[in-house]
Amino acid sequence: MYSGLLKEIAAHGDRGAVVPISRFGELKYEMEALKTNKYHGFSDWMAGSMAIPDDLGFQPCSLIAVIAPSPKVMIGFTYHGKLIYFMVPPQYLDYGYKDNEVLQYINAYLEPFGYRAALFDKLPQKLLAVRSGLGLYGRNNLCFHEEFGSYIRILTYISDLPCDEAAWFPARRMDLCEKCSACVTACPTNAIEPDQRIINAFTCLTAMNEVPGEFPEWLSENAHNSLIGCMKCQDCCPGNSHNKDNIIKGVTFSEEETKELLMHKEDEPYSDSLAEKLNASGFYAGFTKVLPRNLAVLLKNKSA
Repeated sequence: MYSGLLKEIAAHGDRGAVVPISRFGELKYEMEALKTNKYHGFSDWMAGSMAIPDDLGFQPCSLIAVIAPSPKVMIGFTYHGKLIYFMVPPQYLDYGYKDNEVLQYINAYLEPFGYRAALFDKLPQKLLAVRSGLGLYGRNNLCFHEEFGSYIRILTYISDLPCDEAAWFPARRMDLCEKCSACVTACPTNAIEPDQRIINAFTCLTAMNEVPGEFPEWLSENAHNSLIGCMKCQDCCPGNSHNKDNIIKGVTFSEEETKELLMHKEDEPYSDSLAEKLNASGFYAGFTKVLPRNLAVLLKNKSA
């Protein structure tokens, strides 16, 4: 039965895997084991958060992992009469709608057979994708798919679809990583250590510019390269060599809108028109909170 579901997922341009619900316990055990790592912050939080909901309305039998391609997006800002583009890395602008879009077509396939699925993200999504055979880790701890590289969104679901057995692989890196250190060299904050499975989340640029507040004094303004997140360790990776030009143009902001963004205070609302434009363009609430600060740094670098 689940082979038909995988074909349905592929027909929508995505890639999927189904594993028995028993694998959930193994995933939790692996996250618990990572607590001993010196950069265990996320592992500690995830292990403590992992639980199967009681209110699913069905008896869970399987986990479904889906990898969806997610291109980089160029966003335009009119500033001092010039149109300037800055990058948004994969997955930030399809946050919140892609997971529901995939759930809809999964359930449209399952329900005629008497099964259903629900969103379920309280588990290590990258680890599930790698263990189920959908991808491999890079040295930068991102998940790489053979077709889409790291320009992806990983989505996870829980279902009553029967699955007694499925392929289960060890957590492993791409063979390319063995003799490559491109991401180690490219990282602007030296967050990738060759002998560590997990990157240093305390110094990773993405971990800093995804959250509000002032940047630490030690962080160079020149390190910033995207409106949120960072592309340095991805664009240099051989695992993305066939896919690095997967870029689309997104929304463009006028001079007045750019000015409002730069002057915006975190505790104040955006104007109705700008708020509507941001929402329609995929900017989720967390992104809009840090956008003014991040944009200001990028524009300063551009004019320097």
